[in-house]
Amino acid sequence: MLTILLLLVLIIVFTILGFCFSLAGGILKTVLKLIICLPCALICAVVGVVLCCTLILIPLGIACFKLAGFMLNPFRACFA
Repeated sequence: MLTILLLLVLIIVFTILGFCFSLAGGILKTVLKLIICLPCALICAVVGVVLCCTLILIPLGIACFKLAGFMLNPFRACFA
């Protein structure tokens, strides 16, 4: 009886710890995305605007816009 009770307590504790680490990982991912990916995406968008001002480099400007979109949501390409 004591073994079953101890096993249930351990399952509950590990489940709660798993939810806590999942929440912390989601928050950490969002913060890193804002710190790293957002400035890179903005720089790519500005470079894309500059490249689209010339007629010859419009395809590279469009590629910069696509790269900026990928930096903001990297898993969108996997599910699209």
